Amino acid sequence: MLSARLRTIGAATTIGAVLVVGLGAVVRAETKYNPYTKKWEDASPDAVPQVNPMTGKWELAPPNARPKLNPYTNKYELAPANAVPRFNPYTRQYEMAPPDARLELNTQTGTWHYVR
Repeated sequence: MLSARLRTIGAATTIGAVLVVGLGAVVRAETKYNPYTKKWEDASPDAVPQVNPMTGKWELAPPNARPKLNPYTNKYELAPANAVPRFNPYTRQYEMAPPDARLELNTQTGTWHYVR
């Protein structure tokens, strides 16, 4: 009976360590202030404010971003040239992101986004 409890505690410790290590690998998204919209936004670490020529609005986007039409929202978003619509199961919306982009958690806001 004691050995069964110890195995259960050991398994729980292992699972907890895996969760902590797993979460540490995905936490890269960050919140950045967009001075043109005067709002805090989820953005990739290299994002800078840029004007979207299709909408005339300021967005935080990577330096190499271009306007791309998101066919699911019918809106132009600033995204890298190789970006495609990607389904985000946490927001249940499509976001424009490169095929190799990962879903990452922004711990400041608790939201998940593809980091471009």
